[in-house]
Amino acid sequence: MNNQSEAEKFLEKKKAVVFRATTMKSGEVVQFDDFLFFRRGDRVGAAISTGESAINIHNVHPGRSYSLDGDGALPLVPGNFLTLTADLSSVNLADPVKVEEFANRILSFVRTEDGNREALLSDPWAWAEKVIEMSGDKVSDVRPYPMIAELCLVNALRSAGLLTDVKHEYRGPDAGIHDFELPFMSLECKAHLHGDPEAKKGEIVVSSEYQLSRTGAKPLYVVYFPMEDSGDLTLEKCVAAFGEPRQDILEKLKLGKFVEGDFSWQRPYHILGQPLVFEINDSFPRITPAQFPNGQFPSGITKLVYAVSLKNLPSCPLDAFIAAMKGGEKPEFKV
Repeated sequence: MNNQSEAEKFLEKKKAVVFRATTMKSGEVVQFDDFLFFRRGDRVGAAISTGESAINIHNVHPGRSYSLDGDGALPLVPGNFLTLTADLSSVNLADPVKVEEFANRILSFVRTEDGNREALLSDPWAWAEKVIEMSGDKVSDVRPYPMIAELCLVNALRSAGLLTDVKHEYRGPDAGIHDFELPFMSLECKAHLHGDPEAKKGEIVVSSEYQLSRTGAKPLYVVYFPMEDSGDLTLEKCVAAFGEPRQDILEKLKLGKFVEGDFSWQRPYHILGQPLVFEINDSFPRITPAQFPNGQFPSGITKLVYAVSLKNLPSCPLDAFIAAMKGGEKPEFKV
């Protein structure tokens, strides 16, 4: 007869997990009751089977140094899995506090009580959000709304036949001076998130001394997207709208540190009204070399970042701008 209490069973499992984490070699896999424990390089953690269906989720971080991933490549174990791993290069398992945190995170991941397993497998993103909320262990993640604005602009330009080569004409994540270099114009895409305390409505941040400089004789325009962090516009939906150039888009997203299936993939936004286009001409407020002695930026200045107010500047709704460009006409800009 087994008189062991649930608390004692939990403590025993916790000790076993910690022991395996501190003694396993890379490539080892151990079977526990209803989950696997494994080590791959500096990452160690648990894996639960997802059956015949793979879950497309990668680099979701429910806490610093922890990663939630869909995985079908455990050492010597075929199948589809959802894994929670810790990076041993940054999680010090010689520290009793870190050991306790590690064991609790792993066991909260694999537990089956109170519908945890079902909730985890049905919506791992929501599960990770809940873990972060309960633990208070906020992790820094780059919000994807500027990339969503760029992809919306890519799609609008492609639909109008103004952009025909996504790989070479869409330059945003490639660290080009401008986000778009079309044969007949350059475009810079700017997004403002409503309610962001670090950004002011009606302003854009110019991130280099060259960003508002024309490429040759081509006209340069800024497209301004006002956005809010709610709705149903996600990176996942934006990418799904692309056909043939989808792989090019995914490669560019990787350059911007956004990987298919990560936390940012399903973060929702929507666009507040019509995006506006501004022409960068002599009356547009900007910093240029001509404003400095000898037409050069000051010696020793390695980076120039400044904010520009768009209030009272002539603009054109994006739809009207694209229609004019498509028809070979000059867009009309009004205050």
